[in-house]
Formats: sequence, C-alpha cells, structure tokens
Amino acid sequence: MKAPHIFDLALRLTGLIFLYFALSALPGGLFKMVDRLATLSLWALIQTIVGIIWPFILAWWFLRGAPLVMRIAYPSEPPDSGYFGR
Repeated sequence: MKAPHIFDLALRLTGLIFLYFALSALPGGLFKMVDRLATLSLWALIQTIVGIIWPFILAWWFLRGAPLVMRIAYPSEPPDSGYFGR
C-alpha cells in the first residue's frame, strides 16, 4: 500500500470512530431533546439537535474519505484513484 492509500484508510477509520461515539451519545441526546421540548426552549432545542447531528455529519464525511483533506494532503493524486475504488 502506498502512503495515500494508508492515509485514506486512516481517514475512514476516523469516520468509524466518529460514528461509534455519535451512536453511543444518541440515547442521551434524544433524552435531552425531549427535555428541551418539554421546557419549550427553542434555542436550547436547536443546540441539542445540532449537537446530535454534527457527529453524524463528521462521521459520514470521514467515511467517504474526507475528499478535501485528501486533496490538500496529496494534490497530485487523481481524485478517483482511491484504494477503495471510489
């Protein structure tokens, strides 16, 4: 394996770590969201929703291989030459 492929694999593994932590925090986040709904605090509800969704967005981006990071780290590599055949 070449360095770009190892780096791509590391980014995807980081995505799995983000996904694990997002899924493990989901029950507590949902409980907090229901509590915010009960208090009718719109700003706190928005903050809670963003706090629940943000780790999933990061996990999705890293699982896709973080294209922006790959382009910055290896600008000479063609975008479709990834190890996993993107």
